[in-house]
Amino acid sequence: MEDERQLIRRAKNGDREAFMVLVKRYEKPIYQLIFRLTGNREDAADLTQETMLKAFKALKSFQEKSSFHTWLHRIAVNLSLNFLKKNRAQKNQLEYLDNRLNEETEFQAVSVADNWQASEELREKLEKALEELPLLFKTTFSLVVFQGMSHRQAAEVLGCSEGTVSWRVHESRKMLREKLKSFINQNKEF
Repeated sequence: MEDERQLIRRAKNGDREAFMVLVKRYEKPIYQLIFRLTGNREDAADLTQETMLKAFKALKSFQEKSSFHTWLHRIAVNLSLNFLKKNRAQKNQLEYLDNRLNEETEFQAVSVADNWQASEELREKLEKALEELPLLFKTTFSLVVFQGMSHRQAAEVLGCSEGTVSWRVHESRKMLREKLKSFINQNKEF
């Protein structure tokens, strides 16, 4: 497997094949992150393409102060947040949640539910609870928990301190526990 730095250098020099190798490495995690933020497969696919296109156009200006992984995630998060802000006024929140819950998802939080041998109902409640988190909390939580980023990496992507990331993840977990408390109390076997 070719070293990422070599691929970046080749891509910066106009080698499209090298850039395509980078795209293949990061396309799935970028899609999953964007899908988690937007809740819509088509929007996630479009924003993933837009992320890759923007990265390709800006590649020559990539200074390699952070990793390519972090830089690409920052582009994806910024595009997603801008998209959500722009479309928030256009979408009815209840319709959005209904569509989100009715779609089949690749939602990785299901693995948490699977560890508890949980029902479909718990998965739906967990998904809904995640969807209801404030956007910055959901974004931070998704980067750390689902994308496996360190707090330092997530801080670079979000342009905030590691302490802020730690606090948001902690608060997200508290909010999720609170939202799921009544369901878990009703189903003690979980």
